[in-house]
Amino acid sequence: MDALSLLNHVSDAYRKLRSLSIEATVTRESGDENDNQRSEQRARFPYAAPDRIRYEPLGNPGLLTVCDGTQVHTLFRHRGPRGPHYSSARANAQALPHSFRPDVPAGGNEPFLFNRINELVKEAETLPDENGYRVLSVTYKARPNPIISTSPVRFWVDPESYRIMRMQVAVGHRLPGHDEIEWARHTVLVRQIRVDEPIADATFEFTPPSDALEQRGGQGMIGGFGGGFSSRSVRGQRGMESHSSHEWQGETFVEHSRWRIRDATFTLERRITLSDADRSVEIVERATGPKGETETRCALDLA
Repeated sequence: MDALSLLNHVSDAYRKLRSLSIEATVTRESGDENDNQRSEQRARFPYAAPDRIRYEPLGNPGLLTVCDGTQVHTLFRHRGPRGPHYSSARANAQALPHSFRPDVPAGGNEPFLFNRINELVKEAETLPDENGYRVLSVTYKARPNPIISTSPVRFWVDPESYRIMRMQVAVGHRLPGHDEIEWARHTVLVRQIRVDEPIADATFEFTPPSDALEQRGGQGMIGGFGGGFSSRSVRGQRGMESHSSHEWQGETFVEHSRWRIRDATFTLERRITLSDADRSVEIVERATGPKGETETRCALDLA
């Protein structure tokens, strides 16, 4: 059986599911032999057709996701200063959480439903079998993204049930305004699988913990010491990108940013210093571009 035919059989098998229960190991690896990081977590994933799922990482950390067919509930199980918080949003049966999306084959959550595995295929080839599984390497017509790259996706397929027993993909992230790409490998390994067995309705009910705060709007909050953005290319020309970070240097707050507009790159450094018993602030901004450097200074009275 060729690769495309096998993908069609896999898609058909998942479309016919009445229920699915999976226990899996999710692994993320990055770096090289000199400096690397690896994380591994067990997770459970029950599914009841057509639109109910539950993704539950085992242990305290991790993101609990429940779709009851009407709403998607997400619980951020943090133990930090904010404590646990949750959000809810309208469910979309065509884009259930943890469903494989060929346009974003390295999306934000690990896929366990592969109804669309045979869509948007650019190239597909069979590799030597491993441990009784058929192995496929598939390149998809992914959505263009200027800062994320995706390797071909590798699938290990049970030839009798056409279930995906393992999936692996490498994801490359590039900081906006930079050229270097950092790669991380994501692997989902199915350890147990049960098909079309009864699942209790209570599995797909969501009750937030008594100490959890609701984050309205269906989104969580993200914080840190840096960030950036990237706009898409237009008519073959590169768009605009920016990456920023900040730090304290003694009593001076320093912001760094790197900008790329089309093919030109420049940097900005802004230094903010309180003075005169916090009654004024001095701001020094230095811009460095392809043809030199310029500096501006100003002072503002605060009281």
